[in-house]
Amino acid sequence: MRFLIPDFSFLNSALSRDFILKQTNISENIIECLGEGVIGIDAYMIITTYNQTAEKISGQSRSLTIGRSLRDVFSKDTWLTDMLEKTLKQGKVFIDHENMLYQKIGGVVPVGLTTSTVLDPNGTIVGAVALLRDLSSIKSIKEESVRKDRLAFLGTFAAGVAHEVKNPLGGIRGAAQLLSRRFVSGRMPDMTEYTDIIVREVDRLNKILEEILDFANPRKINTQPINIHEVLDTVILLGNSMAQERTVNIVKSYDPSLPPVLGDKEHLIQVFLNLIKNSIEAVAQHGKIMVNTRILTDFHLVEEGYKGGMMASIEVKDNGCGISNHDMEKLFTPFFTTKAKGSGLGLALSFRIIKEHGGFFKIDSDRGKGTTVSVFLPIA
Repeated sequence: MRFLIPDFSFLNSALSRDFILKQTNISENIIECLGEGVIGIDAYMIITTYNQTAEKISGQSRSLTIGRSLRDVFSKDTWLTDMLEKTLKQGKVFIDHENMLYQKIGGVVPVGLTTSTVLDPNGTIVGAVALLRDLSSIKSIKEESVRKDRLAFLGTFAAGVAHEVKNPLGGIRGAAQLLSRRFVSGRMPDMTEYTDIIVREVDRLNKILEEILDFANPRKINTQPINIHEVLDTVILLGNSMAQERTVNIVKSYDPSLPPVLGDKEHLIQVFLNLIKNSIEAVAQHGKIMVNTRILTDFHLVEEGYKGGMMASIEVKDNGCGISNHDMEKLFTPFFTTKAKGSGLGLALSFRIIKEHGGFFKIDSDRGKGTTVSVFLPIA
C-alpha cells in the first residue's frame, strides 16, 4: 500500500481552492477517526501526522510529538524508528509486524505495525506512514484460550494419576492402623508414634487427591440470586480462628446498596475462604485484611463470551508480603505453589469456579506491600 500526494496544480480558481480545502479536511477527519494509530513522517523523519488513536496507544499527546524527530519521541522503540527509516529510504514496507511499544507513562503494550511510503506526483518518496494496532485485547483472548487448553489437559492427567494413587493409599493407611493396634497389644506403645505419622501423612495426601479430583471433575454449579455479604460473613467466621492465632485483623467494608449476585453459595464460600486463608498466611503478626464490596455500573472488559452489564466487586486486600512478578505469571497454574505444604490447586480451582459463574478475577500486588484480589460477579 502506498500513499500518493495528488496534484491539484490545474485548479487555480477560488472555487478550486475551496474544493482542495474540503478534500483536505475530509482526509484529516478520516485519519482522525481510524481505529489504528497513524504516525506520518516527512523526508527528514520529522513527525507530521499523529492521530488520536496513536495518542491512546503511545500515551503521548500530538502537541508534544508533531514537529519533533521520530527518534526523539520513540527513543526506546528503536525497532519502530528503524522500520520507518527503511520504508522512507529504501521503500521497504512491513505488514503486521508484532512488537512491544513503550508507553509514555507505565509499561509496554503489544502492537501490530504496518508501514507504507508517501509519494509525490512524480513517484518520489517524500515521507512514510506507520499504522499501529493495539493487540492487548487479542493477546488477552489468545492467552486465555491457551490457558483453558492447558488446564483441560492438566485436569485429565491429574484425574488419572489421582485414581491410580488413591487405592494404594487406602491400603497403606489400613496397614498402618493394624500395625498400631499390634504395637499397643504387644506393649510397644513407642512404635505407634511412627504409625500415627504414616496415617497423618496419608490423610494429607488423600486430601490433595480429593482436590485434584474436584478440579478435574467439578461439581455442577447451580446459580441463583444470593446475598454475597452473607457468604462473606460465613467465610470470615470460618477464618477468624486462624486469624486470631496470627493476631490478624479482618475489617469489613460492605456496600449496603449492593443487590443480590448470581452464584452458587457453596462454591463461592470455597473461593473466598481460600482467598482469606491466603491473605492470613501472607501477612505478618498484627497484619490487616480488608474485605470490600461495591457495585460497578460501567464495567467493561474485552473477553470472549462476556455479554456486559452491572457487576459486583468483592475485594480482599492485605498488607502482607506481596507477590513477585515472576510468580504472578504462574498464579493460576495448577500445582504451582510457594507454600511448603500447599497443593497449588486453590487459586486454579477458584479461578475456574468464578469463570463458570460468568465472573472475572483480577490480582494486583506490590512486593513487600501487599496484595489485592478483586472478584467480579454478575448482578442477579
